[in-house]
Amino acid sequence: MNEVRTLAKQTVIYGLGTIVPRFLNYGILTFFYTRIFTKAEYGVVTELYAWMVFLLIILTYGMETGFFRFTQKREDYEKVYATSILSLLATSALFVIFVNIFIGPVRMH
Repeated sequence: MNEVRTLAKQTVIYGLGTIVPRFLNYGILTFFYTRIFTKAEYGVVTELYAWMVFLLIILTYGMETGFFRFTQKREDYEKVYATSILSLLATSALFVIFVNIFIGPVRMH
């Protein structure tokens, strides 16, 4: 029974960290954006959010699921943590470098 309580508590904490920002974004900012932007300007915001979803999936490559799976063994925790942080840092840094190199052609679109 204690494990169920722990799981429930962690689910609430993780869920609030996911649900509250989404509510703020969609519930409040969408109302605000639709009042101040034209349809064309809001289309740009919508396209930006669509790209952000794909980029977050690609840049994190499901690392949180793998991290939780492989850290169940306490003796491997530090090794798994270091490996995941370094790989995310390296791929994110490469992404930022490539974006900065090719930002000029993207702006011209």
